[in-house]
Amino acid sequence: MLGSVAGLDLTVTNEVFAAVATAFGFAALCYGIGRRRGSDKDKASLDELRAANSKQDAIIRAHNKRFDDLEKTVGDPQDFWSKVPPPTFDRARHQEELAQSIPIITVVNFKGGVGKTTICANLAAHFAAKGKRVLLIDFDYQGSLSDTVMSHADLNKRTFNAQLLLEAGHSAAEVRGLAERVSKISPNLWIYPAFYGFSRAEIQQMFRWLIGKDEEIRFNLHGYLQSPAFQTNPDTKFDLVLIDAPPRLLTGVVNALAASTHVLVPTILDGQSHIATLNTLGAIQIFRQRLNRSLKTLAVVPSHVTNSTSYNARELSAISELERNMPEYHLDGPLPILVDRPIVRKEELAKAGGSEVYYLTDSNDKKTNEIRQMFAHLGDYLEARLRWNALSQQQPIAFPGKLTDENRTAAFGS
Repeated sequence: MLGSVAGLDLTVTNEVFAAVATAFGFAALCYGIGRRRGSDKDKASLDELRAANSKQDAIIRAHNKRFDDLEKTVGDPQDFWSKVPPPTFDRARHQEELAQSIPIITVVNFKGGVGKTTICANLAAHFAAKGKRVLLIDFDYQGSLSDTVMSHADLNKRTFNAQLLLEAGHSAAEVRGLAERVSKISPNLWIYPAFYGFSRAEIQQMFRWLIGKDEEIRFNLHGYLQSPAFQTNPDTKFDLVLIDAPPRLLTGVVNALAASTHVLVPTILDGQSHIATLNTLGAIQIFRQRLNRSLKTLAVVPSHVTNSTSYNARELSAISELERNMPEYHLDGPLPILVDRPIVRKEELAKAGGSEVYYLTDSNDKKTNEIRQMFAHLGDYLEARLRWNALSQQQPIAFPGKLTDENRTAAFGS
């Protein structure tokens, strides 16, 4: 009996051991299979994560490089804005169109308060009074020219649309139709007004160009001004375009210089202003070489002069410094300083600023007529040099400069 029980216990024990061994073996098999499967899956996941991480690293490196490139590019605003256009831009056509163009004059100095707006508005009035169809473009976000012209015209409901001229893709005929005609001042005068929103539009265009969304933005104004709607259509064309430029090098000024046939540079005759004037002439020189070889500087105009018949010692000193230093900044030969056609500081002009174009006031008193004569005198000088509708004969000619072409010598004379 005991032997039978012992034999049974041994049998059970063997079976238990066998079952346990089988269970452990199965568990080990399952663990091994699971480990292998888990390892393969984890490995695939890790590989995906590594690939994604590598891709992100590449994106970060690309963004860092782009940031470094942008920082380097905008470090020198003149080089940034005057870099050579892309190969897709037809530079020969650009020059051809300007050679055949109506006069487009940018009034510019990279210093504020030198009389640009006053000169621009009253010259426009002078030419409009002579029967010329004149377009004014306000590219200063402060809108001083717009305030002056539109206040004079009693336009209470104002639209500020100068930014359209900086944007590509609009119909030129539609853009032309949006110019404000200020008939109350003159039936021959139109304006594209600007206000603070213009600054936002300038910056937006610049960043689109910087990040490569737009290949080229500097010739958008040129495209509109050279269209038949502005140049040849008898119902809508102009005889003259005057652009009031702000004292900062941004999208509006760059478009103006790329689209203009001429520039006019007003200056106050003092130490600070004459340095700014020389720097302005130097910037124009670079743009002439890089972007617009047809661009011509008409003259430097003394502004806010104390006396109409003589200059004081400070003013004479500033004139002397300009004459002495100008050849280093304007390499296209002698540039006149219109000492015999100054814009004299007048109380009436100061009072009119921001509210009316003084040239076209109703008064005929002596002071008013003196101011009209002052702007007419300057206008006659410009008209004699613009040669209306004869710009096609003015072809660029070789002109040796002091510097090499690599250093931006202007190779084209006036």
